Amino acid sequence: MPGIITKRFRIDNAKQFFDSITAATKKLYIFIGRVTPHADEAAPTTPTDTIQNTHFDGYRDMIAMKRVQSSDMSQVIPKYSWANNTAYTQYTDTSTSLFPTSTSLYSNTTFYVLTDADNVYKCIYNNRGGRSTIKPTGTSTSIITTADKYRWKFLYNVSGADKTKFFSTSYIPVKTLTANNGSAQWSVQTAASNGAIHNILITANGTGYLTTSNTFSSISNSTTMVLKNNANTTDDMYTRSTLYLSTGLGAGQLRRIVNYVGATRTVTVNTAFTQSPNTSTGYIVGPNVIIKGDSGATSALRALAYVSNAAYGQIRSITMINEGLHYSTANVSISANSSYGSGCVATPIISPKGGHGKDPVQELGAVNVMLSVRVTGAESNTFPTNNDFRMIGIVSNPLLRGGPSANASVIDQCSRITVTTLSGDLTSDEIITGGTSGAKSRFVQFANTNNARTAGIVRVIRVTTNGTGGTYTVGETITGSVSGKTATIASFTKPAVREFTGNIIYTENRTSIARAPEQLEDIKMVVKF
Repeated sequence: MPGIITKRFRIDNAKQFFDSITAATKKLYIFIGRVTPHADEAAPTTPTDTIQNTHFDGYRDMIAMKRVQSSDMSQVIPKYSWANNTAYTQYTDTSTSLFPTSTSLYSNTTFYVLTDADNVYKCIYNNRGGRSTIKPTGTSTSIITTADKYRWKFLYNVSGADKTKFFSTSYIPVKTLTANNGSAQWSVQTAASNGAIHNILITANGTGYLTTSNTFSSISNSTTMVLKNNANTTDDMYTRSTLYLSTGLGAGQLRRIVNYVGATRTVTVNTAFTQSPNTSTGYIVGPNVIIKGDSGATSALRALAYVSNAAYGQIRSITMINEGLHYSTANVSISANSSYGSGCVATPIISPKGGHGKDPVQELGAVNVMLSVRVTGAESNTFPTNNDFRMIGIVSNPLLRGGPSANASVIDQCSRITVTTLSGDLTSDEIITGGTSGAKSRFVQFANTNNARTAGIVRVIRVTTNGTGGTYTVGETITGSVSGKTATIASFTKPAVREFTGNIIYTENRTSIARAPEQLEDIKMVVKF
């Protein structure tokens, strides 16, 4: 039977992954590894999703790991920076292309932007597919209209700390607040209007609709007033249209015209204006926009249709005067004098669950989680500083050699050979062979314990046995395959984490990254759901 896995499933998976780290039910570690060159150092191969490659080789090449804390994670969305003269996609509740698909990083449309003030805005109306030439600004909880007639909804500001940790060339962080932190985002979340209609999409403009605008000639009372002499002189010409007070005293009120006397240009509206206009009040007469929707919805919807006389009486746009609440479905019809105007088709766009700005994680389709971990120098003598690495990855819930789950903030994953009588410096990445046991490993780093550098700790990876299950033995001589240097083993210690425990959930091959004692590395990885 036909079916789909919705984007909500992917978003929820990303959130559950994030929440599991916060609740400490899952312990994640990032790791570095692989000291040997790729076949092509300039173009590392993509790892294959096989047990041998991702799990076994991942552990064999592992050098060190650092635990991922909840503060090291954020859900992220593709980064779309606002650019002048760009056409942006307006939000709709019926679009299937607003969000990335399961097989693509970016969606085919851009319905939100990041500005240079690190504010994120959602496009509510794009001026009939026009280009944005005015950058949105401000943090108002209301819809923001710019001079290019775009309408935007401010969602949140990326804090300086989050920008430093979770910005990349391709992604920006996003979160939904659960408590008042005094930010503009919290104000937007709490002011969001569930089921409001902020935009009506016109799919056919129609023709022959009437409009007129000016200031009033005179005011008889709160229901009856006289239009200026540019108004039509035919009786009932504007009957069943709307009268909107656009500027001045009483501005913002909308009423339906029930009678129009052409000879005197007198209009009578269905309900008295709460605040009566005066002769300085601006007005607009246009077709009546009728919106019907859910029986459970509250707050009557009111909208104003703008007619272009230059375009044969076409309805060019519809502006909401009252957006309503709690609508899940609605339809629109345009009513005016039956002799004038027809053919306009429009669809109301219903806000997402909770309203625009209520839940940015859901609204912007945050199906990816970024891990951002900083490695500082040797990390308490855990991360080697005189070799390079070419692989990074994530392992979940690894076990210590004694059995319990790993919990330390940093873990050395090299085996350690304590040696005496070292005859000289070993060569990076060479093979170390036990003269008696036949065990082999790959050299990573030497830490001397005397000034003569004849004693110390040799850190190695990829320890292989002699085929009988044995490994290096105390007292035997080891030899470097390239340097030819020798040493005597005083002790041999396996890594703290037991090999092949937990699950390696992500690996990535990179070009060589050399390390140094004073070096900082910000390792950022994006897990895509």
